[in-house]
Amino acid sequence: MILHTCSYFSKFPRVKHGFFESDPHILSTHRNQAMKLMTSHPIPLLTLKQVHGNKVIEVTGVWTEEVEGDGMVTDIPRLALGILTADCGPVLFYDPKTQIIGACHAGWRGAKDGILKATVSAMEKLGATRSNIYATLGPTIQQNNYEVGPEFPDLIGEPYENFFYPSDKPGHHYFNLPGYICQQLHNEGLLSIHDIKRNTFTDNFSSRRRFLSEGHHEIRSDNLSAIAII
Repeated sequence: MILHTCSYFSKFPRVKHGFFESDPHILSTHRNQAMKLMTSHPIPLLTLKQVHGNKVIEVTGVWTEEVEGDGMVTDIPRLALGILTADCGPVLFYDPKTQIIGACHAGWRGAKDGILKATVSAMEKLGATRSNIYATLGPTIQQNNYEVGPEFPDLIGEPYENFFYPSDKPGHHYFNLPGYICQQLHNEGLLSIHDIKRNTFTDNFSSRRRFLSEGHHEIRSDNLSAIAII
């Protein structure tokens, strides 16, 4: 079980976070071990039934069944918010002045539909101030491995050169999902935005695209990204 961290978040003593490499046992039998590795305490880990939407849940306690949504926020200590990805972008948020945290799942569809903005707004409703919020993007498929179809530039609706370059395959493109996510975060006026620049396709993380290219029909597990206040 290997844990990666962001140096910017690591300087704050009360927030604990981590980006776990692919491990098929974390969510079934190793939750306590994962959280102890991240926080030194086996705290509850909450995850969502993610649907590539823009619904954000305010977490007020431990739930027994997964709730549908793609983002979570809380000000309750010792509850870990967990996001699962296999190429999409996991984004963690922290306001050190109010000790409010957030986490969201941002694929291209969720990002376009406003999941990042919705997560920041939900943190503000709890008392956070966006100009105090740090955000970190975890392991995400990088542009040179993310080939998309002819329809994508129109779906994204941004200047082509900002997030695309042409593929050798006629009519296809390479899409910069991390750049798209970080640009949206910049548009929200946050204090600081970071990208750990780890590629799910080439690094030791789960990648739906890589698994399909290798002839597999389903991924073995998802990558876990989590954050908690201690």
